[in-house]
Amino acid sequence: MRSYPKNARRILISVGCFASASVLLSSLALAAGGGADRSGDLLDLLYRFINFALLVIILFIVLRKVPLKEYFSSRVEGIKKELEDLKRQREAAEAKARDLEGKLKAFEGERKEILAQYRADGLAEKESVLAEARVRAKQILEQADVTIQYEMQTAKEKLEQEVVALAAQRAEEIIAREMTDKDQDRLVNEFIDKLGKTH
Repeated sequence: MRSYPKNARRILISVGCFASASVLLSSLALAAGGGADRSGDLLDLLYRFINFALLVIILFIVLRKVPLKEYFSSRVEGIKKELEDLKRQREAAEAKARDLEGKLKAFEGERKEILAQYRADGLAEKESVLAEARVRAKQILEQADVTIQYEMQTAKEKLEQEVVALAAQRAEEIIAREMTDKDQDRLVNEFIDKLGKTH
């Protein structure tokens, strides 16, 4: 004979006791009914009891054949494995998040360094451009000063030439007007005397 687990025995005993108690209580209720013909009610109760007993027996057999303990233990093991997998995945995700956070902080530091370098380079370039512009402006001013001086010198020389030419022309006009033949002879003689002295 097959041995049943303690829980199954208890269930069978409980079902049997319940069924017996139901039959006894029904019998007592019928007996107390005052002798009226209640055999139809008793028969109905018997059918219900038989249906209930068959249902309990079928459930017991089915549950006995189905390895519930193994199913629940395997299910518990599966849930434990899933929990462990989820825990590992969570730890991996947290480690990845920490790694990404570290990379983000490193990137932020690099970004600040790059921006500072670009600012420094921009300021240096600005100073270089300004210095070059100052030198070029100085050269342009010096060149303009030289050009102005040259133009002024040229204008002065031209003015002097015009003044000399005008003075010579005036002198010729005055000399031609006021000079006599005698004055011409005297000037020619003076010129010849000077030439003789130099040779």
